[in-house]
Amino acid sequence: MKTISIIGSGNIGSNLARLFASTHNVVLGSRNPEQTRSKFTGITVTDYAQAAKLANIVVLAVPFSEVTAIAATIGSLAGKTLIDVTNPLTPDFMALTVGHTTSAGEAVQATFPQAHVVKAFNTVLAQVLAKAVSGAKSLPSVLIAGNHAGANAEVMQLAKDAGFGAFDTGPISNARYLEPLAELGIQLAYGKGHGGEVGFTFAPVA
Repeated sequence: MKTISIIGSGNIGSNLARLFASTHNVVLGSRNPEQTRSKFTGITVTDYAQAAKLANIVVLAVPFSEVTAIAATIGSLAGKTLIDVTNPLTPDFMALTVGHTTSAGEAVQATFPQAHVVKAFNTVLAQVLAKAVSGAKSLPSVLIAGNHAGANAEVMQLAKDAGFGAFDTGPISNARYLEPLAELGIQLAYGKGHGGEVGFTFAPVA
């Protein structure tokens, strides 16, 4: 059984930890492990550096603005699959700070050049992840992008094991399109008032 370490214990990270814990060994990396530990049963909670050290797969579930500082703490992650869940959001979450010619996903790959970075789960809202933890059957698609075929396949299987449809969109540069899709989801959920239990599904037309 592989160990999945979640870096970040906010709404996204905590729900991913609970979701993956049903089928994998999960370690949750927190800025304040002692404070976070009391909120989780059956999941190891430790600091960022230790969590990354223990992992086969690392999930980066922190604000994009914190990536550089966290990289200095957790190291290169050489040879590991790194799932990038970040989105380059403005402080009010209503716009993106980068796009068109680059993406947060590409910036994460540049920050961790020896890791196999896979953009994934960034288009899935925290409330949807919470519904998945509760056993919801009608879940949106997880769209992924990455340069390493083996890592892409690994993350697709992880998403499918968690009950999501999963589709490989191509190289990490396609995060340029996945991140605006995430912002569109935020606009629909909160800007247009549809609520956080919504998502996008990709499927062939029969």
